[in-house]
Amino acid sequence: MIFELPPTGTEQPPAFTTAAACQDWLATVPLANAVQAQSMLLRQFGLMRRYTLPHGERFAILEALRAPLADVQDDAAKKFAGKPLPLAPHEQAALETSLSLWFELALGYLRCFDEACDGVSTAYDELEKQRELCASDPKRAAQAALMAERTVAVFADWQLDLCRGGQLPDAAYWQKLHQILRAAEILGISTRKLSDSVHHGSTATSVLAAYAECCLLSSANVYELQARHLTWVARWARRWGSKLALLTAPPEDIRNRAVPLWVDLESDRPPSYQPRQAAGGRWLETTELRKSLIARITLLDQGRSPVDLQLGDDVTQPAATLLLQRAQQRWCKGGATRRQERQPADEECSVITGLENVHFEFSGRVPFRAPTRSDSTLRREREEFETFGNHSQRHGDAGNGKSAAHVETWRVVDESASGLRLRRPLKEGARVGPGQVVAVKIGDGQYYVVGNVRWVLREGENSLVAGLQLFPGEAKPAAIRAPDSSGSHSVWHQAFVLPAIPALKESASLILPAGTFRLDRMIEVMSDQKIASRKLFRVLDRGIEFERCNYYD
Repeated sequence: MIFELPPTGTEQPPAFTTAAACQDWLATVPLANAVQAQSMLLRQFGLMRRYTLPHGERFAILEALRAPLADVQDDAAKKFAGKPLPLAPHEQAALETSLSLWFELALGYLRCFDEACDGVSTAYDELEKQRELCASDPKRAAQAALMAERTVAVFADWQLDLCRGGQLPDAAYWQKLHQILRAAEILGISTRKLSDSVHHGSTATSVLAAYAECCLLSSANVYELQARHLTWVARWARRWGSKLALLTAPPEDIRNRAVPLWVDLESDRPPSYQPRQAAGGRWLETTELRKSLIARITLLDQGRSPVDLQLGDDVTQPAATLLLQRAQQRWCKGGATRRQERQPADEECSVITGLENVHFEFSGRVPFRAPTRSDSTLRREREEFETFGNHSQRHGDAGNGKSAAHVETWRVVDESASGLRLRRPLKEGARVGPGQVVAVKIGDGQYYVVGNVRWVLREGENSLVAGLQLFPGEAKPAAIRAPDSSGSHSVWHQAFVLPAIPALKESASLILPAGTFRLDRMIEVMSDQKIASRKLFRVLDRGIEFERCNYYD
């Protein structure tokens, strides 16, 4: 993924060589058809990359293409954003095409920036001379700043789609991103205010603001979020990147200040919270961002709407508060802290993914059969409800010979009392996504521990890596039903009961299908052939297919 600026020629021209001709060509592109539009755009970008053009004209063409391309890319992202991994072939194809287009657009802008500064990429050490020219020629400085900002802004688009597709930027990405900011810093243009209508409307931005957006995306671990929430946090990172300042030394007075992010502009690594001795070390000061986050969280608690606080007209509560608090921890407080440190490990484990599959295994591999609503047949249903019979997850009952294909083998990479990081070959198992219920049994363990998938990423070409949160206690299979809007009971659904663990200060909880929880809602729980009423009062954890809730007896 390393950017190279290959030689250009005039042998094979694109369909347009001026911005006006580009606009005429765009009129022939079916922009509403993402697949066809991407194919046509990618071909022209490939031709432009190898064709000699004055950098001013190339920049004008890229500007003409950028907004339509952004719309096409947003449409294409729906095919892969938030999908479980590994992606299906059509989803993977959409992702790869989108990434290729961002690469080509960024490469085009980078060539413009390089040529406008007489060879940034090939004469990095000569930038001090260019600084003097920019200082004495405001037009030259404005042009260089605009081209650098566009390059970095496309990097942010590229990074976002990588995360949407379950991947992280590689070392070459971070190396080139740092180099562009370092070049802008030397030229004295990194904080120059400029316009970017595609990303910021009428609000001013800068090279540093676009770079800060990339750093905020990285430190927020947006790949852990469901697609809708990822979109919100990415929007906030873009909007608030201008609140960060770049320092060459740590703040002297850290009282009432946020913990700064640290980057090494001479490295190929993403931002971190732990500074090291490095000539290219810089601190991204986030104190102004912290003030903004605290103010918004406070106003939301007072009843203000997310729309009033410019968080987005699609943003809802209470998710907005939770995500802002999460962002504040990762952007301004030094990152998320672990209750227990994870220790390296290397052993096999058995994994079951999905609430229904876990319930099936815990029930002795007997298919779930819900009791009917008829009270007259309830006693018979209880007797026949083998889900809660003598079949035990502890003894690995074969379950009347039914297949155990849902049980996969993974390797433990590291572990703690409340979490695991696992790895398996990419295509050797079911698709896995954040927020799924999961059960894990390490080595020859006696029983499975239930938890949920916190994040999952593709690692390299052939590996899948997942982070799991484990719930305390031995889960038992159950069934639940809740009254519907008319007061009548709904159908029964699979669920789990987790016991109280006083030593860990953990109260009893239920793992319920997503959407079940309502404050003070009464539900019926059937476990061990007994039915009891429970009142829900707090959500402890929530995922795409479950809610873990406390209850009153």
